[in-house]
Amino acid sequence: MANRSGVWRCGICVFVLTFGVIAFRAQAQETSPSGAAGAGVAASKAGVPNRDQKITGVAVIIKVDSAGENPVFEADGYRIRMATNPATPITFAGKLKTLADVEPDTWIRFEGVRDQSGTVVAQSAHFYPSGSRKVLTVMGPKKMKREPDYQPVTQESLLDADGHLVSAHTKVRLSDSGGPCGWHRVPADASLQERVRRVGMKVLPEYQKQLPQGAPSRIPFRFYAVTDDRVRSAIACNEGLILVPRNVLELLKSDEQLAAVLADAVAFHLVRQLSTLTPAQLGTDVGAEAVSMIPALFPAGYIAGESVAGLLNYEQRARVHRECARIALQLMADAGYDPWQAPEAWRALARKDVPTPEGKYQLDVLNRQYRKTGNGNGR
Repeated sequence: MANRSGVWRCGICVFVLTFGVIAFRAQAQETSPSGAAGAGVAASKAGVPNRDQKITGVAVIIKVDSAGENPVFEADGYRIRMATNPATPITFAGKLKTLADVEPDTWIRFEGVRDQSGTVVAQSAHFYPSGSRKVLTVMGPKKMKREPDYQPVTQESLLDADGHLVSAHTKVRLSDSGGPCGWHRVPADASLQERVRRVGMKVLPEYQKQLPQGAPSRIPFRFYAVTDDRVRSAIACNEGLILVPRNVLELLKSDEQLAAVLADAVAFHLVRQLSTLTPAQLGTDVGAEAVSMIPALFPAGYIAGESVAGLLNYEQRARVHRECARIALQLMADAGYDPWQAPEAWRALARKDVPTPEGKYQLDVLNRQYRKTGNGNGR
């Protein structure tokens, strides 16, 4: 038993180091100046890569935009086109053998540069199947258990950090709330709750909706409106639970702006599934600077779109926020919402004395990857 425990601990260390190096390199490539003047320098400072900069990442594929000899995948907030030629090394793991086997819920580790349309042309790519909840159990803050299904709110209730509803008259200790996620009061407003659930389910990637109940990579997404004046955003909690304070709903001007906030929280849950991949899948390219990366994926409650100033591991958490911001735009566009409304949503939620770096970052991404059309969701 002790030997088995030691093997797990060793595997976890390899995973932490591997993921950290990937993120560290991606961050360095996203923020390094290219020497260009004007808008290019400004974009580099904002964390948006210029076209001649290499972009790297590891992420789940949420959609196949086009198949064939040169398929295009949506992952990590980018459209990634495979250039199938001898100069582009493409490798596969597990049951995956060719590009024809790659579908949503497959993971990609990629490196490439943008073309004039903003699409990343892959210079190398490695594909591997989705991970296992067993790894997430080991890596997570506590032992995973079966999450409750979505429960319609028929009366004012209290909600815990796992998504269990209890009577509003239940005596609970707020000190045991579990951070910003636990023991929220849930208003019995049927139209309000249905709106949050409807918009939330719409921005989910289609592959997640189609996964069977017992699939290891299925996330049991549940969306609730709650009462909490302390937070001006959505909160991503344990395994698919997403909460939206009522005051946030009052500040947002449309379903599209609500979709922006919910999509950011959905993106975080997708990003966090990186922890379900094994060290063997990711490889052993490690570095000492990566040790502190994993805590950024397991906060007590991820606050969608908020600045992370003052938190531990600032850079690591900032990288997670930027990745979620990119993926959120992709989720909005795929759902038919106008991604250009995302920066407006953060502007609406910002306090007068607080800047909106996430909105600025998303605006740069929009200018590089999206075009404005009638409903704004063109690419």
